Amino acid sequence: MLATDGSVPERRLSEVIAEHLRRTARINPPDAERRSWDRSLPVLARDLVDAGLGAVEMLVEYQLPLTSKRADVVLAGVDRRTGGDAYVVVELKQWSQAELFEGDPKLVLVEGVSGGPRLHPVLQVENYCEYIADFVAVLEGRNDALRGVAYLHNAADLDVEDLYGEVLSEQSRMFTRSRRGAFLDYLRERFASDSGAGAADRLLTSAVRPSKPSR
Repeated sequence: MLATDGSVPERRLSEVIAEHLRRTARINPPDAERRSWDRSLPVLARDLVDAGLGAVEMLVEYQLPLTSKRADVVLAGVDRRTGGDAYVVVELKQWSQAELFEGDPKLVLVEGVSGGPRLHPVLQVENYCEYIADFVAVLEGRNDALRGVAYLHNAADLDVEDLYGEVLSEQSRMFTRSRRGAFLDYLRERFASDSGAGAADRLLTSAVRPSKPSR
């Protein structure tokens, strides 16, 4: 994963991230993934700056413990209300239009994307949050420290209106291009303007603990 404050020139984002993954995880990202970084990450970085939160850290391609799965971005900063560490997992989607697949609230059919239906992005980010909370020791007993959002920054509300029925929890939210103002408000409510470097370091260096046994 790569920590960035948005200062890397946009044209070099994909190069920097790809080199980092090659060096640390021996992964050679495909061209499609690199293009998605160049298209989505600058959007999120600009949103943070416009929200007055340029000091919040972006942990790009955060690898979930003990798995090959990666979250697009984990935002790390200072909780505006408590002064403690605060994190938001962000699942970035470039979709411009999507609908539920055959009425199934868990599956989404995306226009122009091959491969069949996908997991609803809110459920995807919820799963990431639950997994991180289960395994990252620094988050033990701190359910308030971790949130998740699906950010469909190319879509208008009307283009993905089916998907809002699954957004039922404060732990995870969904925002579109139409709700960019609401997204900035969400970020401001979540984070103080202070540097998120300490919170990022504590997440990245945390011990990994065994998952809680299922009941």
